[in-house]
Amino acid sequence: MIWEIVEGDCLDVLRGLPDGWVDAVVTDPPYPEIDRPYGRWTETEWWDLMRPLVGEIRRILKPTGSAVFVLAPNSEKVGRVRPWLWEYMAWIARDWNMVQDVWWWNFTTCPTVHCQRRYGLTRPSVKACVWAGDPACYRNQDAVLWAQSEANAAQDRSDRALVYQPSGQHQRPGRMAAVADERGGVTPFNLIPLSNADSSKSAGAAGHGAGTPLRLCEWWTSYISPPGGIVLDPFVGSGTTGIAAVKQGLSFVGIERDPEYVEIARKRIDEASKSVVT
Repeated sequence: MIWEIVEGDCLDVLRGLPDGWVDAVVTDPPYPEIDRPYGRWTETEWWDLMRPLVGEIRRILKPTGSAVFVLAPNSEKVGRVRPWLWEYMAWIARDWNMVQDVWWWNFTTCPTVHCQRRYGLTRPSVKACVWAGDPACYRNQDAVLWAQSEANAAQDRSDRALVYQPSGQHQRPGRMAAVADERGGVTPFNLIPLSNADSSKSAGAAGHGAGTPLRLCEWWTSYISPPGGIVLDPFVGSGTTGIAAVKQGLSFVGIERDPEYVEIARKRIDEASKSVVT
């Protein structure tokens, strides 16, 4: 297991990496039209970065590798959502390949301005995990199985009848329970319910206000990176993806242009690597 944080522009650094070198990319890029300490990108500026960046990511990925971009929609004003996220997803699906639509649901999201009575909208709480790669890219479903409740498992084990669903599909709960017992869990849904980061060990606690929860990074790195693989994050920020990678014995390369975040990421990943038992 090795790791490195490279300070510099992500495109410049990526162009210096060899073809077919990385097993997985897990990243939470900046979003357009959002005020951040590093500035605010227009949608045009965002696309001018992301188009060539995706091309470089495709080049450095192994044939079995894939990339996940965690992106949240945002609004021009309350009641008018910007279309860039769906345009990006359509572009990925058309010009590369979207393996599956997957979403992260932060069920602990606090009410926003959208929820006020005068607007009457729902609470924004999901982010897209835009998963791009070859249709047969590597994934280890066993690494992300969900634990089934004892009540549901007991009911399924006792039910051997063939059950027909309103959609016309049919299933045997007893057989599903037997498979779940054998595998150690049930297959996950494409909606990942994870709370946001904690207040003491999160990216926010380390000084980065837009970090990705460690549990989400762990979910993806364990799912799409083979044992001993190399994970890359071109927008490393405070290093959460790197922490997830090294905790699982994976090698990691992060790219960050902000010197302050580079130091934060190096410190956090170094601490995480020291706790790994080799």
